[in-house]
Amino acid sequence: MREAESLQETLEFLDEALRGVDVTLDGDDISSLKSSLLEPFEQELDLLAPIAPPQEGPRHQSEPRGRRKKNYNQNKARQERHAELVKLRGEVENLEFTLKRLETIRGKRCSGSLGHKGKETNGKSAWKEACVRQLKRRLRAERENMHLRKCIEKDKQLVKSMQNLLVTRPALWNMVYPGTRQHTRRIEIPTGYMREMADLIFDELAVGVEASYREVEGLDRAVSPLLACLPTCEPLLRHAINGRRIEAFCYNDVPFGMTETGNAWWRYWNSYRGEVDSVDDVVTESFGWEISDAANTSATFYVQQILRRHVENHRTVFVWNGYFEPFLFKGKRIRGVYYREQSYVLIKPITQGKEESSRVSSCEMITPYILEPSMDNDPTVAAVTKFVVSSMSSDIITWNEMVESLLLDQARQN
Repeated sequence: MREAESLQETLEFLDEALRGVDVTLDGDDISSLKSSLLEPFEQELDLLAPIAPPQEGPRHQSEPRGRRKKNYNQNKARQERHAELVKLRGEVENLEFTLKRLETIRGKRCSGSLGHKGKETNGKSAWKEACVRQLKRRLRAERENMHLRKCIEKDKQLVKSMQNLLVTRPALWNMVYPGTRQHTRRIEIPTGYMREMADLIFDELAVGVEASYREVEGLDRAVSPLLACLPTCEPLLRHAINGRRIEAFCYNDVPFGMTETGNAWWRYWNSYRGEVDSVDDVVTESFGWEISDAANTSATFYVQQILRRHVENHRTVFVWNGYFEPFLFKGKRIRGVYYREQSYVLIKPITQGKEESSRVSSCEMITPYILEPSMDNDPTVAAVTKFVVSSMSSDIITWNEMVESLLLDQARQN
């Protein structure tokens, strides 16, 4: 405090001295002189002045970016490596001890079997050679087996494809011929039919067979140009006699002779079951007949039929006439209508190079007969007639398929 008071007195003295100077000075000169004289003393006052405490800055000043965790260990990785190294050293010591034990045991065994070393060497080499030979034989046998398996698989595929060609599968007919969805089969004669009419019907059928035989050649010549425009085995349907008679025609070429083909047809006809009276080349039979389609619609008929075979030098002809009367349709009794069938199969030899082959021409004609004129427009009769006509294509295709299968089976057996 004394030093500050003395300094203040000194400054007052200097001010009085300056005011007493004779020389006139400007304001700038006075201020510069004053600052030059007072600068050392002001510095001394600054050093003696009390130091003010620092003011607190704003709280939002930046804090240190990274804060260390309380439990952070900088040497953690080093300690882990050290612990792993200690563990590995322990395992090495254990393995070295085990190796020494094994070497000791092996040395004892080798010392006890030195006398048999030569024999064991020879025995091992013999076994080795035997194993090598056995391995070679097995590898060679395995290669042969693989080759044989491949050959057998090829043969199996060939046999399977041949079986698919030779064996007839009726289930596939709908795929090949989409329009032929009806299937027919022979059944027992429906009960309740008046048998006294059978003889009269057979007499009428016999007359019809003779008339049909005389018409075969002319009908075949008339239809052949039309069938030539169609694919093989595709039936041709047409209406005749004012639209009442329905006709179906088809032809098929088979790589077999006329005699073989005719015999196959004869066997096919004689394979039916029913009341058959066969004399030489004539078959007289009566049976029940059922037609069914994919919609489970069925019809039952009573059938009488006469078939006659004509074996000639240049052709073989099968002619048959049939009478069939509907008995049940969709489970209901049908009356007032019956149908007449007139059909033939004509077999002729054809020339195709040096091989012997035959052409089989088939025809089926069905005519409905209504007993009462008032039933012409009856919906039930019309439905039965349409159902019968729709089965004609499948019938004529079935004939050709079955006979061709018989011929192929016979050729395969021979």
